[in-house]
Amino acid sequence: MNLLPYCQKIDTECSDSPNSILKLRAIKLDGKKSLKESLGLADVKSCDYLRVRRRKATVIECSNLPRQHQNELKQYNKLTACATDKSDRALRKAIEKLHPEKTIREELRYKCIHSLLLLHRLADRIGFKLDEKFQNGIEYVVAICAESSADVMAFQNLEGKLFANLKGIVQKVKVVPASELERILATTRP
Repeated sequence: MNLLPYCQKIDTECSDSPNSILKLRAIKLDGKKSLKESLGLADVKSCDYLRVRRRKATVIECSNLPRQHQNELKQYNKLTACATDKSDRALRKAIEKLHPEKTIREELRYKCIHSLLLLHRLADRIGFKLDEKFQNGIEYVVAICAESSADVMAFQNLEGKLFANLKGIVQKVKVVPASELERILATTRP
């Protein structure tokens, strides 16, 4: 299987930034004409890119988490306003599961896991063993569109919680501002 058609410049999806498309290339996993489609897994939620370097795989998700958090928080607040003290306990518990931090963390977790499913499907198609090919492990990088240092700080605890949810699946999780992604990927060592 030829992977060159899927190798593209990384688009951080930060529409407010003039430098949203990076010089670095990676394998496009998500979207139209992506590796995911050609592997027959178009319906799977996955991360955006896969970068392979020095026997290490880096799964990359680019997202505007501050905006997503803000939108989900509005919905969550509407739901909690409907749930009064007299509301059914099961309803209040169900609403609590929809807290923006939890839903965002779960979405990112599933995207990583499903991206690794793509990686396994690719390994089967090409005929290589993941543990031999990626002796230096698999890393998960979430690049966020951050307009301020407060945005970055707000999502720093996500890094630890996400790593705890993915322990044994990936060796490292990084949550970084999209503006730093190119530098981080270019200097990442195994």
